[in-house]
Amino acid sequence: MGGDPIDQNLIFSGGMQFLILLLAISVHESAHAWTAALCGDDTAAKLGRISLNPIRHIDPVGTLLLPFLLLIARAPVFGWAKPTPVDVRKLRDPQRHHMLVTLAGPASNLLIAAILMVVLAVAVRVLGADARAAAHASLLGNLELASESAHFPIMFTLVFGAFLNAFLGIFNLIPVPPLDGGQILLQMLPPRLAYRYAAIRPFGFMIVLALAFLDLLKFLVLPIFALLSIIINS
Repeated sequence: MGGDPIDQNLIFSGGMQFLILLLAISVHESAHAWTAALCGDDTAAKLGRISLNPIRHIDPVGTLLLPFLLLIARAPVFGWAKPTPVDVRKLRDPQRHHMLVTLAGPASNLLIAAILMVVLAVAVRVLGADARAAAHASLLGNLELASESAHFPIMFTLVFGAFLNAFLGIFNLIPVPPLDGGQILLQMLPPRLAYRYAAIRPFGFMIVLALAFLDLLKFLVLPIFALLSIIINS
């Protein structure tokens, strides 16, 4: 009987992480599609990709399998959606607009993260020390301690929502194709170098997984963790 509350908290946290991931990647891909439409390319819009409906954006591996495995491992959840199609030829200013379309996805996640951080900062001040403790415990992944507060659900949601969106925004700027950062770098390189660099595209996610396996993604996580800690405790 003593384990029931913890099990319930794990179910809540796991389900909430997955829902936040679905929303975050839907916003990300919708931002690509919406910006492309503004710049003259309606390819993604005609496919229904300007939508917060996650079904429109699901990638079997990045949206379903990987998050499921991470949840089972009780690791922080992240993932990706299927790429938003962009026909550069339809953009009114192909070079400049392609850059804007590419940046729109990470920018949307960083904007949401910033909004949630502001809400979190206000919440811990308005709700008091109990909410602050729940937010800090949620950030540390201590669900047993965090769940002792009545404010646990809202604090966990704000903390993880801000963390995941910030992480996705920065993660997607890693200069490895097919990530957005890789696409931006390809657009900035001279044609000959871009052609050579594009050759790593089929191995892009393998490279990212290698970075995760070597624990190098912590250099993305630690600044976000530190910022959230400052917001919660200041």
